[in-house]
Amino acid sequence: MLKKLLLSAVFGLGVAAAPGLASAQVNLTFASWQFQEPGNADWWNAVIDAFEEENPDISIEEIYIPFADYLPQMTIRFASGRAPAVMQLNEQLFGSFAAQGWLAPLDDRIEGTDIATDWAAPQKALTWDGATRGVLLSNNAYQFFYNKDMLAEAGLPVPDSWESFKETAAEMTDRDAGIFGLSAVTTEHPTAVEDVHRYAIWAGANLIEDGQYNLTSPEVIDAMNAYRETVGQNAPLGNNSSVARQLFIDGKTSMLIDGPWVWSWLERATPEMRPKLVMGRLPFDPQLAPGGLIMNISEGLDEEVEDAAWKFITFANSEEWQRAYLLTTGQPPGRAANVLTPEDEEAHPNLAIASASALDAVPLFPKEQPIQANFTEYSSILMEAALRLLSTNDPTEEIMADAQGQLERAIPLD
Repeated sequence: MLKKLLLSAVFGLGVAAAPGLASAQVNLTFASWQFQEPGNADWWNAVIDAFEEENPDISIEEIYIPFADYLPQMTIRFASGRAPAVMQLNEQLFGSFAAQGWLAPLDDRIEGTDIATDWAAPQKALTWDGATRGVLLSNNAYQFFYNKDMLAEAGLPVPDSWESFKETAAEMTDRDAGIFGLSAVTTEHPTAVEDVHRYAIWAGANLIEDGQYNLTSPEVIDAMNAYRETVGQNAPLGNNSSVARQLFIDGKTSMLIDGPWVWSWLERATPEMRPKLVMGRLPFDPQLAPGGLIMNISEGLDEEVEDAAWKFITFANSEEWQRAYLLTTGQPPGRAANVLTPEDEEAHPNLAIASASALDAVPLFPKEQPIQANFTEYSSILMEAALRLLSTNDPTEEIMADAQGQLERAIPLD
């Protein structure tokens, strides 16, 4: 039923069958970790079925790899000559693959298409050695979730600035009563690295300045002190993202900054709690994009296979299918334009909010190639710094100096 609804959403009356029978088949291998994820899997299955129906000479072979195993398994595949023709990456993995020469250049194919003119800002960062090597499929931005009744009962307005957000988190916290102003990740988890970047940017600081690490500057130290105080004092410690979200929907915390996919978590709240929970645009700028999903073609394919791969990518990124992507997954697509109809926006106001935020968002993470190529190690070093900030009494200056020293040795920017 869902597949029929998706096809109907895209084409109104469905996809017309192409005339004739397939003769010479091109088998297109496609690797992703999303083939078993609710929403994402539904959309991919519908896209692949529609594409194969419209292109009977091309078949798609799905290669499912769990995300936790994606980088090592794909590395093995490339090293052994079994790379997929098309792959899905997130922006954090892009540099690791591009630095190995595994991703085909796409500029000649992109030129003259709407991808060249109508895509969101992060698309421009998908370059390596002077060539574009990916197409942005999705472009998420953080959203602001809050419990309106908790704030009202405390006599506090909804925060409207970065400063008022930090102040409200402190005023709402009553540890003795088990109530916290903020849900946040406070254990070893990638979101802790996101928080280090977010708290720096929203404080007007940069971790990279003039092409050099800037972790020991007074501005960054002040931002990390704010992170240490706001999260360390006003969020329960030892929680991953799932626990942080659950605490929010259970009414134990009053605010949460997270992705638009948390809307589905709100729907899990009790009937009594659900009307109290609100999703809105972040009340301070810049709006930030933590990294979207990308479609890529492997380097070195036969021309016939590469042509088929590009046809599949452009099909999935058509305006019609990107609208279906947003409606099905709740994640804004890569286009720098609203793909929703007025009827969509009325029926799904959360998607309109998420889409508008994404259109204004700028990338969260640095785009220096050494960092992109070694993002796992970069994140590991900052993860250690984040956990020290939250769990020790070590001076902030010492923690950030240690992190900067490790980064300069492990991932020099010169």
